[in-house]
Amino acid sequence: MPNPTWVLGGYLLGVFLGGALLAPWLWSLAQTLVPGSALAQQPFRRYVDRSLLGLAILGLWPMARSGRFPDWRSVGFQWEPRSLRELVLGLVGGMASLAAVATLALGFGARSWDPDHTSGQFLNHLVRALGAAIAVSFLEELLFRGMVFGSLRRRFSFVLSAILSAGLFAVVHFFRRPEPPASVGPWTGFEMLGRMLGGLADGEALFPGILTLALIGGLLAWCRERSGSLWLPFGLHAGWIFWFKSYQFLTNATARGDRG
Repeated sequence: MPNPTWVLGGYLLGVFLGGALLAPWLWSLAQTLVPGSALAQQPFRRYVDRSLLGLAILGLWPMARSGRFPDWRSVGFQWEPRSLRELVLGLVGGMASLAAVATLALGFGARSWDPDHTSGQFLNHLVRALGAAIAVSFLEELLFRGMVFGSLRRRFSFVLSAILSAGLFAVVHFFRRPEPPASVGPWTGFEMLGRMLGGLADGEALFPGILTLALIGGLLAWCRERSGSLWLPFGLHAGWIFWFKSYQFLTNATARGDRG
């Protein structure tokens, strides 16, 4: 059976290098087939971002076929009698923790309630927020805590595995949104990827932003380790996403919050 760190390293290398190479071709294809459309007018960084995401999803299959993750149990999504309890505990914990933050923001005047929503807008928000919470948390837990942390944990201690997987989780979520390039060529994807990662060299932007993301990744890895499955971190992650989107929908930034 192949070394898990080599398998993981090959997977990550393939995603980042492949995404940077694929993005210019997808951009050119959109300009040729549907010029002037909403797809063709998307900023180039979105093509890079979506190429990375697409390859990350496609790469899950060969990762599973490597022999390290032959079934859902090996990756952490096995369903057991305690799974529902862990899922509910995670959902409640995620929503409650962000509810506390939201209460503080409202109490200190950084945000204010926005009651001007129709029933149709509210229903649309619920569907979109619930869909995002399920899809994003499932994919990210499967990737970062299931396969990345799971691969590292087969060879290293919990602490090192959690630090490395949390660091990768934080970096991926710390992408900048740079301006579009003057022109797009075969190697522009690498240029854009470097600019998207440019925030890592900005000390003021790096802290506490990336430290917070790394702590979140570390907490989710700890939940994975303690529970032995992905249901607890999945619920926690989904609860955070749903509540954060609801918080943005139901409140507005105030002048005090903008100054802060």
